[in-house]
Amino acid sequence: MFSEAIEKYLQQEQLNHFDLKAVFFDMDGVLYDSMGHHAASWTKAFTEAGIHFHEELAYLNEGRTGASTVLTAVKEAQNRTATDDEIQKIYQRKTEILHTMSRALPVEGMKNMLEQVKNAGLEIWIVTGSSHMRFIDNLKVDFPGLIDPTHVVSGKDVKHGKPHPEPYLTALEKSHLEKQQAMVIENAPLGIQSAKAAGLFTIAINTGILDDEVLTDNGCDLLFDDGTELAKNWKKLLDDIQRFNQ
Repeated sequence: MFSEAIEKYLQQEQLNHFDLKAVFFDMDGVLYDSMGHHAASWTKAFTEAGIHFHEELAYLNEGRTGASTVLTAVKEAQNRTATDDEIQKIYQRKTEILHTMSRALPVEGMKNMLEQVKNAGLEIWIVTGSSHMRFIDNLKVDFPGLIDPTHVVSGKDVKHGKPHPEPYLTALEKSHLEKQQAMVIENAPLGIQSAKAAGLFTIAINTGILDDEVLTDNGCDLLFDDGTELAKNWKKLLDDIQRFNQ
């Protein structure tokens, strides 16, 4: 069922086997239904600063560090480079607005997905552009016993955020794994670009407002409608992957 996509990936990366040891999960939009909150808070912060920003841009830029998001938005809206003071103030304001909102709930199906991954003996890693480490406390509450707090790559761990491959290359380095030993679950175009640039097999779940074609055009190897569909198909996918571990 999924063998064709796996075989195509192995050929592209010039690999002869797929020895899966870990799954790297993005956080916002994958584990948490939080992108609506982020989009609204970014839009309000930019509007207050007199900079045009549409909510869809938050989904298209998801995965960037906060500074990179501000730099990109200001460049696109006003064709100039944001100052360090602007970057700090807009990102701080965005964070303040976000913290006034209700806490985002887990994406439906993803707790079950994490349980299946752990029960299969695979490592779980979180690779996020977020630099606010309070999210670790939320992970402990919402996914108890499933996530090791040391198995996290955040915006504080990298110089270049997504779409640069550094976040996922850092995850490979910290986990002491090779690219054929891990796979990625993403939901955003820039996250997909980052994972693919790191040479990783990448699954997308479309939990946002973007068309499926936006995700496939950015290179994901497989696409699922949501976390529930992914969890439902996980066992079959894992069986197909294990067939290529020869």
